[in-house]
Amino acid sequence: MAESEDMWPLPEYNPGQHKHLHAVGVIAVEFAQLERSVESLYHAEAWRKKMPDDLTNLYFYTLNEEKRIEAIRQIYSGYNKKHPEIVVLIGNLLEYFNWCRDCRNHILHAENYPAAFGGKSETLYLTKRIGKQKPRSGYIQFTLQRLRSIADKMRAGVVQSATIEIRLRYVGVPHSEIRQPYLDIVREPWPQTLRVPRSLRLTPHP
Repeated sequence: MAESEDMWPLPEYNPGQHKHLHAVGVIAVEFAQLERSVESLYHAEAWRKKMPDDLTNLYFYTLNEEKRIEAIRQIYSGYNKKHPEIVVLIGNLLEYFNWCRDCRNHILHAENYPAAFGGKSETLYLTKRIGKQKPRSGYIQFTLQRLRSIADKMRAGVVQSATIEIRLRYVGVPHSEIRQPYLDIVREPWPQTLRVPRSLRLTPHP
């Protein structure tokens, strides 16, 4: 079947436009990559500190999401004296990750809420509960451009996390002992911190 003829998901699903769904899917994929990359920073530093893998995994994966973030922050706190720029970058990355996670939760944990009157076809309207123990719903809307911008920002987080991990891997290693393509990365200045956007907000009415 040609791509232009592919009508799945069926209209009765009421899922929203294909382009919106595509952007939501990219957000899901990029966040999964970002989450894995950020968590790998903990394991990499634990390995450098010669912590046993079994104990590292047992400890880290029994923590909830918030405490995992704090564990990553703590394991890098030892760099504060000799390499304060690393502590700043890690703190910024974790703050940026929290923003990405909040976006993912707002979008992927919501349901489509088509506006009955006056809704714009190019806008995705969503609704979700305002809290796990609060039945009242909140509302949020996204243009396709905004959804893609969120996905792009998550990709920027993936690149930032990977760059930091590579730089950390070669702290104190002579350039003569570093092979390509990592040498070019290590020769560059430490990356700039990422600008953390404003948090998404639910509104009480559509």
